[in-house]
Amino acid sequence: MGRAIIMHIDDAPWIRGGAKGSGDYPDGGGQLVGDLEAGPWVHVNWLPGGLVAPVHSHDHDEIMYILEGGFSMGRRKCGPGTVVYLEADTQYGFEVWDEGVKFLNIRQGLARYAEKGKTSVDPYESD
Repeated sequence: MGRAIIMHIDDAPWIRGGAKGSGDYPDGGGQLVGDLEAGPWVHVNWLPGGLVAPVHSHDHDEIMYILEGGFSMGRRKCGPGTVVYLEADTQYGFEVWDEGVKFLNIRQGLARYAEKGKTSVDPYESD
C-alpha cells in the first residue's frame, strides 16, 4: 500500500531559519513537508531580497514553484505562479528580487549539492 503525506505548509516544521519577520534570519528560512532523507519532500523556502544563489547543481531532478516575490535566472524573471523544472545535474543560479521570494522546492529525496570546487550533501539538512 502506498503512503500519503498531507500537511498545510503553515504547519510544516522549520528545518532552517524561521518565519519571515519573526527574527534575524539573514539567509531566510525553510519548512519541510515529507521525509528529508528518504523523500519525497516539499521544502517551503523563503529567501531575503538581494540574495544570490551561486551557480550549482543537484543530483536529483527538482521543481520550484514561486508563491510570492521572485528571482531572476539570467534574463528569465520568475515571479508568482512560475514553475521551474530542473533535471538532475543542471547548472543554475539565481538572484532574489528586492522583495524576497517564497517558493516550494520539490525533490525525490536528499540530493548532492555541487558548486565550483565544492561537493556536499544538500544544504537544507545542515542548517
